[in-house]
Amino acid sequence: MKIDIIGAGSLGLLLAGKLIGAGNEIRLWCRGPEQALELSRRGLIISYEDEREPLRLAGDRFYSASIDKFAAAYTQDPGEWIIVTVKQNALHHELPEFLQQVKDAQPHIVCFQNGRGHLAFLQALLPKANIYAAVTTVGAKRASGSEVIHAGEGGIWLGKESADPSADRQGSRGEAEPEAICLIEAFSLAGFSAHLSKEVDTMIYRKLLINAVINPLTAIWRIPNGELLASEHRIHMMRALYDEAVSVYDACGIGRDSLAWDNILEVCRATSSNTSSMLADVLASRTTEIRWINGSLVEMAERSGMDIPLHRWICRMVEGMIAEER
Repeated sequence: MKIDIIGAGSLGLLLAGKLIGAGNEIRLWCRGPEQALELSRRGLIISYEDEREPLRLAGDRFYSASIDKFAAAYTQDPGEWIIVTVKQNALHHELPEFLQQVKDAQPHIVCFQNGRGHLAFLQALLPKANIYAAVTTVGAKRASGSEVIHAGEGGIWLGKESADPSADRQGSRGEAEPEAICLIEAFSLAGFSAHLSKEVDTMIYRKLLINAVINPLTAIWRIPNGELLASEHRIHMMRALYDEAVSVYDACGIGRDSLAWDNILEVCRATSSNTSSMLADVLASRTTEIRWINGSLVEMAERSGMDIPLHRWICRMVEGMIAEER
């Protein structure tokens, strides 16, 4: 299968490496030419936190280039799938310039972003595209521009997002498309636990709730996930964010697990040494995804005639941590 992967961060490198190892033809599109050149020269390495032997893939086993070359390559020789692993900020502000050039194509796209808003944005940008949402619990840490650490097995779930978050998620969305089944099989052969799901909405909102509680607090306090449980004061702040978020879910008719709070605590324990993606962005002075995580909850609340002041404050705090030079 020929697959274009846009985004050579931790998840993009991991997906690319595993899919290459399973015999797929991968084109990996990087932010700039420097990383693409590094991948071409050094190849791609997947290492592990245990004693397993790293997977080393020579640079001639795949194609890597900067994103500005994507449209020309895709137009001339389209792949079967486009996997988008860049963060929300890049998807909204950097990718449109390149994706608009293929708007007349009918690509199959799967999006791995956190938060909400990106699917509707991408569908408006590429109205002929067939767009899937992906939710993953796979752990990945980028060690360099050409090496990624596979930090946790996890799973991948693909499905179509409903336009109405309160819609009946038990209802049928139609039969799975052959292209989606082929992609799931490719992920499975690459060693991932991959599934098609008619419950992807539920999973998106479940992950949104977890991210909205954990990520901004780790970014503000600059601590790994497990340290959130180190004091009652921190847990109290987590609970306050959680309570506001579930009040929005209830007002919007979004179902939630009765054990959602316990699940958040368990995620902190299970990923105790992990640096959240939002903290990693703050430490690197990059724009975070706060607008599409906590900010999406604020927007949902406003549409329901509610106010969630703590999430609004959290958004301003995290956004204020990254100040551009003027």
